[in-house]
Amino acid sequence: MKHLLLLTLVVSTLLVTPFGAAETLDVSVEVPEINANPYHKPYVAVWIETPKRKGVHTLAFWKEQSDWYKDLRQWWRKIGRKKSPNYDAVSGATRKPGIYKLSWDGKFESSKQVIAGEYVLHIEAVREQGSREYLRQRIRLGENQAQHFELQGQTELGKILISIK
Repeated sequence: MKHLLLLTLVVSTLLVTPFGAAETLDVSVEVPEINANPYHKPYVAVWIETPKRKGVHTLAFWKEQSDWYKDLRQWWRKIGRKKSPNYDAVSGATRKPGIYKLSWDGKFESSKQVIAGEYVLHIEAVREQGSREYLRQRIRLGENQAQHFELQGQTELGKILISIK
């Protein structure tokens, strides 16, 4: 009985191993220059979901007027309309063209760490009198293995670099 209890405890611990303390998720997001008159800076959301599409954490939310938040359709459906406790902490004004770096250590505002495993990183952008763009990449967190991905947007997003180290 003691051995069964010990084995259960060990297996349970392995199943809920947190995101590695030394691991960092870095994302570089390019907002490209677009020749448009008038030009409106895009609303952008960067977030993580489980493979079953459950919202986990928003890394960035660049916005202006709340009437337009729902135009970030994917993000709004999964996280935005639920008023997730963390997105106010990562929100800010829309950004002019340039390259912006985001970094996340896997901790939530409560200092609790995300559980190790497979996730999907999402990047969505929409611009008034412009278009919409949505990119995603499967990633693994908590395995302390270096991972590097490069995505290329077509209109509202430029090069996206993802690094887990």
